[in-house]
Amino acid sequence: MDTIQIKLELNYMGLTVDNFERIKYFINNIKSPYGYTFCDMIDIRGTNSIGIKLSYPRFFYGSNVYLITTKEECFRVQGYFCEAIEKIGLLIGSRIYLERVDIPFTYIIPSDLDFYSYNKLYGIMAMVHSEKRKKGSRKMYADILSQRPETLIYTDTKTPSSYNNKVMIYNQFVNVEAKTDDEETLMMFLKQYPDLKYRMRIEASKKIRRNPFSIIDFRNFDIVGTYLPQLKETVLDNLLDFEVIDKIYQIEADQLANILNIERKRCGFNYEIFILQNISRIYDYEILRRALGIAIDNTKTRESAVTAVRRHLNNYSQMNNIIVMDVYARLRDIRRCIEKFQII
Repeated sequence: MDTIQIKLELNYMGLTVDNFERIKYFINNIKSPYGYTFCDMIDIRGTNSIGIKLSYPRFFYGSNVYLITTKEECFRVQGYFCEAIEKIGLLIGSRIYLERVDIPFTYIIPSDLDFYSYNKLYGIMAMVHSEKRKKGSRKMYADILSQRPETLIYTDTKTPSSYNNKVMIYNQFVNVEAKTDDEETLMMFLKQYPDLKYRMRIEASKKIRRNPFSIIDFRNFDIVGTYLPQLKETVLDNLLDFEVIDKIYQIEADQLANILNIERKRCGFNYEIFILQNISRIYDYEILRRALGIAIDNTKTRESAVTAVRRHLNNYSQMNNIIVMDVYARLRDIRRCIEKFQII
């Protein structure tokens, strides 16, 4: 559990700018028993409503490096928030509209790899998403100088900001580093959470449309129990559907085989050059191995080719620290990680 967005509809009409400023100051300065602020008033809606973001991890640690693991933690955050707003006259009796829920899944990257190492996997996920959400959008945000991806966003609408369901995959360490003002705090995070450098954050978001809650009903509403299964399915179905992945592997193998049939007829053909020229579409060694099986009839020639491409792809993988030999197995591993995730 990470963040929710709510609309607070007040019982008072005709509130002044000064009223809203006072409310904003109060909301933004609600402190948990641990001494951290965890609420942000984000906007004013009309004459008597405001938008608020609540961060569950920040309640306990002041940062989302903290991972929520139990429903009890969620209820504590909601309960504390509800108690706080009932202390302010202008907020008493407000109605709460739940507008968005963000739930993250954390995959720990092996220490010999990094976020960029999974680039081929992000590409496969994008192809699955393109097949499942044809009217959706797939965006990658990368560092310009290194060309290394830092954030990938998969939405169910062409305009990402208009999404109903969204999955964002990002390098949590880079994200936290950008938001942390001083080196000392960052080192404290790493000391407390040594796995932070290896976290791939897969954050699923859903916009909510439902009837409003009273303050007491919101306090006791099981957000995780209601939306975790739905958001888990959003990731598994739209990015990690292995029926679609198997079809993609076969389609890509057929297309590579067609290219191989043309290139092998050229004078001076060799597999190292072929791999370098086509590396952007070689998502997995297994795809290329299948392509060789389609393109080459002679058993000995095929076996020799398989040996050559395996050697060249291994070299490419090691030199660039990018997964290309066992992409399918790594995708399975991420899927299992998400399937097993629970907040109990």
